[in-house]
Amino acid sequence: MTLYHDLAEKTAALIAEGVLRPGDRLPSVRQTCRLHGLAPVTVTQAYHLLESRG
Repeated sequence: MTLYHDLAEKTAALIAEGVLRPGDRLPSVRQTCRLHGLAPVTVTQAYHLLESRG
């Protein structure tokens, strides 16, 4: 599994668990990069993947 798929799955799990609720803003790309040690392009790909899933 790619890094961006992994991040997308972790974020989707937070949504499913109610930690992030519908309408909440996701953490910024920069904040997520620092938190997970990822490159901005990886976080952006993960966020786009989540967006495409609805």
